[in-house]
Amino acid sequence: MESINVLIVEDNEVQRKVMEFNLSREGYRVRGAGTIDGGMMLMKEHKPGVVITDVMLPDGNGIELLEKLFSIDPELIVIVITAYGTIRMAVDAIKKGAHDYLTKPFEKEELLLSVNQALKGRGNRQDITRYNLIGRSDPIKGILNTIEHIAASNVPVLITGESGTGKEVVARAIHSAGNRQNKPFVAVNCAAIPSGLLEAELFGYTKGAFTGAVNDKPGKFILADKGTLFLDEIGSMDITLQPKLLRAIETGSIERLGDIASKKVDTRIVSATNADLRGLMQKGTFREDLYYRLNVVPLHIAPLRDRKEDIPLLVQHFINEYAHTGRLMMGDEAMDRVVSQPWYGNVRELENFIRRLVVIKGAGIVTVHDVESNLSQSISLHTAAPQEIDESMDEAEKRMILSALDKSGHNRSKAAKILKIPRHKLIYRMKKYGIGPTRDDQKE
Repeated sequence: MESINVLIVEDNEVQRKVMEFNLSREGYRVRGAGTIDGGMMLMKEHKPGVVITDVMLPDGNGIELLEKLFSIDPELIVIVITAYGTIRMAVDAIKKGAHDYLTKPFEKEELLLSVNQALKGRGNRQDITRYNLIGRSDPIKGILNTIEHIAASNVPVLITGESGTGKEVVARAIHSAGNRQNKPFVAVNCAAIPSGLLEAELFGYTKGAFTGAVNDKPGKFILADKGTLFLDEIGSMDITLQPKLLRAIETGSIERLGDIASKKVDTRIVSATNADLRGLMQKGTFREDLYYRLNVVPLHIAPLRDRKEDIPLLVQHFINEYAHTGRLMMGDEAMDRVVSQPWYGNVRELENFIRRLVVIKGAGIVTVHDVESNLSQSISLHTAAPQEIDESMDEAEKRMILSALDKSGHNRSKAAKILKIPRHKLIYRMKKYGIGPTRDDQKE
């Protein structure tokens, strides 16, 4: 095992010596101090990877020490020790970046588990950022911190946020950072599957369970066994199916359609929604008991317009991804214009914008004119703030289709690519809105 430096700041000498002994036996190199000043001296000499500190010290409190430690090493792992009466201070420490807290009295096993999980979380931070969780804003740091805390557990997580904020990205990061990372990650969009078919999709069925069931089929719960099941758009699930999902979560077992026997599954549930589930509960379309089962750990992703400091990092990331290295660069004024855009479609809209910019601009320095030109061509419902939209969804969709057809020279295949939808869906919507046949239908 790699030997890690650990610093313990605890004024109770007996307790400090016990912790030093227990950690040393596990292979850690441990130093101890009884005050903030003593801890800071050892911090500079010892350069620890982990600091364990009491929240109440003779010359101050652990929160003050926490701030001083992070000023030296922002990536430092800090675990705070608290008595029952100072738990509020421990919670404040967590909010300020501490990894965990231990409540006195605690056992040796609790101490070792906390340190081991903290170090595992530090190793996973790079894995997390690979999944496009890119940013330096406080909301993103908060999400990363929460993921590191919960990744190794099996608790359900409910991710909320506007469309395009990256809810599935966060779900995959949770899966990747935990001990299920080598097992399946199975995603189900509950809104994309008709309610009558969703039950069979989730739980599977046996041969003969219904007309057309010619073979046994495993459901998504079985496919995600030992891994993670991501239920996107959970708010759209029909209320008649919700009790069966609730039972599966509570009991860890599922029943296939047509099967009288239940089957145990070990599946972590991560769900997501851009809907107001509390509002749906009040309307009677979402069960309260299911909500609390799914919402054990809530994770909210702030919209991009509320974390503008992340936009330059995301822009550069997408340029690197879609352009050849060094061929395209964003000018300062152009970047300022991109940052000022509200991006009501969030990261997804920004990514699509950069992809289009890369295709059209190709290489060179991106100017404000380039940005303005491509923003004006953006086919999105989000180019105006919600309060400024004075047309219905049908009118807006019809306008988008007509615009895409115009840009594609009335070629339905090309228009479908512009709109990023399958061609058959475009044809369906054209019929729905009475948009006549294109001039080159015969050629497609």
